[in-house]
Amino acid sequence: MEDLNLWEKPQLVYVLDPMCSWCYGFAPVLKRVLEEYKDKVEVKFVMGGLRPGTTAVMDDEAKTTMQQHWQDVETVTGQPFDYSFFDREAFVYDTAPASRAVVTMRYVQPEAELAMAEELQQAFYAKNQDITSPAVLATIASAVFGIEEEAFLEKYNSEEMEEKTKQDFLIARHLQATAFPSLYLLNADKVYLLFRGYRMYEAVKARIEEAIYMLNHPQ
Repeated sequence: MEDLNLWEKPQLVYVLDPMCSWCYGFAPVLKRVLEEYKDKVEVKFVMGGLRPGTTAVMDDEAKTTMQQHWQDVETVTGQPFDYSFFDREAFVYDTAPASRAVVTMRYVQPEAELAMAEELQQAFYAKNQDITSPAVLATIASAVFGIEEEAFLEKYNSEEMEEKTKQDFLIARHLQATAFPSLYLLNADKVYLLFRGYRMYEAVKARIEEAIYMLNHPQ
């Protein structure tokens, strides 16, 4: 990570996973936060690693539990879900490919990093696309962001992107981001946990304001 002493503004660090349903639910809140604080903070995104490297096929019990989670998110946030996902057979809920795709976008088209995460969320939750598939990820990168599929996959499949994604997972653990979404505010000296888990906009705004005040008025 860059030298913290060079930061001119506090860093708002958002830890997410593209295949985390509450992160998907938090997307509209995040947009409001980023618009509200675009001139006050620098924003960094960290892929949290919800279930990277999972190899087990989802069984009926796992599907039932996940469907309940989706219904909770839909009720609280209003975000749309395509429940035909649960008709899939032999699905392996490995979140590493989608996370690596977002990290890849960070280096290919940095300004589109969050947009890539949002596109993957929409593709998975609202359109029932398999974003564990590199081919699907490359198609999204091409169709939405104009990146040639082969070029995206070459970068995506590189050892560099594998390592950069693992670094994100390590940063998330270092921050003790044990639930997603998680949000932090930090400068060269202090790290403030704003929250772990979904929050409404008003609650997020209040915590950010409190943390900014504390950074500006150290005791």
